[in-house]
Amino acid sequence: MKTGSMKSCELLLSCGLALVFACEPATLSENGVLAVFGSKGVKSSQFNYPRAIAAEIGGSVFVVDKSGRVQRFSPHGQFETEWRLEDTTRGYPVGLAVHPDGRIFVADTHNHRVLVFNRDGQVLTSFGSEGTGEGEFQLPTDVAFDSRGFLYVAEYHLNDRITKWSPEFQFVSIFGDQEIDGRRLSRPSGVAVDADDTLWVADSCNHRLVRFDPQGRVLATFGEFGSEPGQLRYPYDVAISPDQTILVCEYEGARLQWFSKDGRSLRTWGRHGRAVGELFAPWGATYGAKGQVFVVDSLNSRVQILQP
Repeated sequence: MKTGSMKSCELLLSCGLALVFACEPATLSENGVLAVFGSKGVKSSQFNYPRAIAAEIGGSVFVVDKSGRVQRFSPHGQFETEWRLEDTTRGYPVGLAVHPDGRIFVADTHNHRVLVFNRDGQVLTSFGSEGTGEGEFQLPTDVAFDSRGFLYVAEYHLNDRITKWSPEFQFVSIFGDQEIDGRRLSRPSGVAVDADDTLWVADSCNHRLVRFDPQGRVLATFGEFGSEPGQLRYPYDVAISPDQTILVCEYEGARLQWFSKDGRSLRTWGRHGRAVGELFAPWGATYGAKGQVFVVDSLNSRVQILQP
């Protein structure tokens, strides 16, 4: 092989999956996957059933898996650091959120609390305890923040509700615990707050989204069980796009779906499978600093990155 050809090959190799953004824009599948990282296992850069993902403003991405381990990656999927939760004897976390100030909030589901870390894994504090009363949790699933610093925590099992907390982690209120359009919340799995401080809840076992104002008043619901555009199959996560459209990750539907704020389906992405560009039980999705979407492809033990 000529020297020039070898250099060209070396350049192409440097544009591997984790470094694809450093080169000219390219896709790995016909539906626009830019990169893939992770594989099945317990080593660094491997996953044991990844179940939640969140990105910080600066660009790093955090993933928590069923081993109770949080891993931090660069925006290109390069491993940076990891840490494990100290107590996983009762079960494993399913929710993860990054505060605008950089703190990492983990819904420590089966310990009925929320843990707060710095970005390097040092525990800063925790709040909540097991129970059904004010300031207590039953299997918290996710955390979101509004523009004034208030926190919203989704929980299921005996509660199936949202609790609101002050920036100082003082309990404020409970909402979503009454019937909404004839049905109570049933395993609210993902929460997100848009630029208007509207709270969006992925009401997963009701196959719908529910919108609340900051006081807990219901603004709207939409969605029903099914696989057509506008329908949902176990929505497990919700995220707000840079243009304020609503991104929903469908666990059983094996796809992402974008909605307008009034509930119109804008488009879908993905299908069930093992190949790049396909999904198997995706648990969560988030937006990166440059507008790319990271989706936790849970039973494929990987994260796929796409540019909407």
